[in-house]
Amino acid sequence: MLALISDKSAHGDPVEGALTRIKAEPNARSRIVSDSHQWEAPMSYAEILVALGEDDAAYQRASYAGMLAGQLGASLLGVLSRWPHPPDVEPNATIGMVGELLAEARASCRLDLATVEAGFRATVEPSVDQVFFAGGIGSMTEAVLREARRADLIVIGQSTPSGDDDGFCDAQVLLVRGGRPVLVVPPAYEARALPRHIAIAWRDCRASRRVVREALPLLRRAQQVSVVTLNEVLSATPASSAADIVGFLQSHGVPARASGRSGAAPLRELLHILDEDDADLLVAPAYCSNQLVCSELMRQTTRMLSRCRIPCLLST
Repeated sequence: MLALISDKSAHGDPVEGALTRIKAEPNARSRIVSDSHQWEAPMSYAEILVALGEDDAAYQRASYAGMLAGQLGASLLGVLSRWPHPPDVEPNATIGMVGELLAEARASCRLDLATVEAGFRATVEPSVDQVFFAGGIGSMTEAVLREARRADLIVIGQSTPSGDDDGFCDAQVLLVRGGRPVLVVPPAYEARALPRHIAIAWRDCRASRRVVREALPLLRRAQQVSVVTLNEVLSATPASSAADIVGFLQSHGVPARASGRSGAAPLRELLHILDEDDADLLVAPAYCSNQLVCSELMRQTTRMLSRCRIPCLLST
């Protein structure tokens, strides 16, 4: 024990050294804390994932994602996965015949994937430096979940059918399991520049705080950011929390302001504000951590996605 103590004194105790610096320099404490706990908000997105498809809305969505990637300096990953169309099998077909029909269906599916990849690259490569494609056979939602590990942002379409058989993504599954913010783009939406006026649907909950931070790369580049306070299902959102989030955004160089309006009927009031203020992006929490109101907010999120005419950036 004496050897350990003498060795500690000889080489210097880092804790005692830090305490000595704090006593000698009044500002040393803040510098030590900042050095050991560095935190930086995301300056931009490194890679954006877009869910592809074979219809016109999917190509417009890919074009929108390409615009975002090009102007944010990000790479773009297109993902498409679908099941082969079931072949028509005669009642008296043998196992060998059925196997040949299934092989033909899979080959046709791969040909469709190659066609979509070619169209995707032709659409986005003029504006994006790095373009990747991941295609496969299977569930589209599972493919997006798998590829989302390497992405900062997921871009999907607004339509959310009951299943994945036609290659659509389930937005609710992505929000719950994806671990990434999800940007939902309505059909036929076109934009050639980053969002200029962004509206934030603010509730004082974990999901709101997270989605605001994850949206910073877009918020920093906006000309106007409006924070709209929405009341919870069972409680009101304090006005002071909106002022706090405005201050947080302004400290990160975001031109944010409180809208001065709150929604007693959250969905109806929010859609009215979006139309009146001519916003071109909505940032909103998808669900709330409060289990008592989670089901109601989930219902509101689903309705909002079906009725909103601008892209919605969501997170949980």
